[in-house]
Amino acid sequence: MFNTMFSIPVHERTEVVIDQIVNIRRFCPNSGVVLHISRGFDYAHSFHSREEFLSLLKTFDNVFVNPISLDTGFADIVQTHASNFRHVAPIAEFKNFSLIASNELFVRNMPVPMSDEYDANCGCGIWEQSQKWSWYEHVKHDAFLFRMLQHLNATPSDILKSQIEGSTYRKELFADIVDVLDRFYDFKEVAKIQRVIYPREEVYYPTLAHLLNKNLRNKNKQFTYMPWDKGLVISQEDVQSIINGNMPDKYSVKRVDRKFNDPLRFYIGTTIGNYRQKSVEVVRSRCLKKFVSLFNLASGKRRIFVGHKQHEDFIRDYFRIKPYEKFMSFIERNGGLFLDDILKTMIDNRDALFVVCTPMYPMFLNVINNAGLREDVDFIDGWFLIPT
Repeated sequence: MFNTMFSIPVHERTEVVIDQIVNIRRFCPNSGVVLHISRGFDYAHSFHSREEFLSLLKTFDNVFVNPISLDTGFADIVQTHASNFRHVAPIAEFKNFSLIASNELFVRNMPVPMSDEYDANCGCGIWEQSQKWSWYEHVKHDAFLFRMLQHLNATPSDILKSQIEGSTYRKELFADIVDVLDRFYDFKEVAKIQRVIYPREEVYYPTLAHLLNKNLRNKNKQFTYMPWDKGLVISQEDVQSIINGNMPDKYSVKRVDRKFNDPLRFYIGTTIGNYRQKSVEVVRSRCLKKFVSLFNLASGKRRIFVGHKQHEDFIRDYFRIKPYEKFMSFIERNGGLFLDDILKTMIDNRDALFVVCTPMYPMFLNVINNAGLREDVDFIDGWFLIPT
């Protein structure tokens, strides 16, 4: 039996989904993963085709793929977790059902999301006391929600809201929630009622949990850290603070960009979790092809190597760099890099492509964040290209 089944709606970047699965296997022992693959999944910009992706997922013995692919979009995922549960509940044994996002990663071990003394771990903010919440008015016009309230002899004062990421429910409780949703919520009608589109999952799940179990034992401390006051931008310091125990109830972070070479993703996979090589091994063959393609597409731009001199010649040969092509290097000397020079180059060449062949790559995270360049700079993880 799995202690926890993580439900994840995914819609882009096959390689990032694989990386997240490896991350969960590293930090959450005895857990399973059920994936809802959106009908509009972006395979065009992924490392793999649909067939290759599904084949890779079969290599993980703890991953279950929901055969139903629904249309998903903003404020339109409440049905995906319900669909995931309906698929996995009859075929896998588990105690807890946890809801997470495809752009979050764990940063420290979490054997269980909550102890046996709890029935749920979800927020319980009272909707009527949150007039400043951007979706406050939308809730008033949600006919589906009010039908559920009427069925359960409840009133608007019983409506609760919660961060969905890191929320956990006992399997039996979530089964009851899904039963109510099946009876009273028709997601196909949502698009026809534009004025009431809002993140229903932040309201439906906690409200129904409390209404279906009047004596609900709620931990009310979701395990996902989301810095709302910083625009959901996670820093290396945030990660280290969680690891150091300064946020004892937090185990994962969001947002981590859905890019295989995102500096924060690299930092967590190498410096923190030491599982990056496993992710690379799974996607290696397609990763190499994508990197070569990306490098060639950038031939008209500035392309920059960062790493040891002994690796530069290999990279030049690997990517078949011609003498007249734009390819400059920042070489490690005495175990260090001249970060000020690299930063100036980044600022002067925002469309540059960096090929990084050094374990010092995570150091770029702070440089990039502090300079506001995280969205502007592209990277290739050249470290795993080097022969061992």
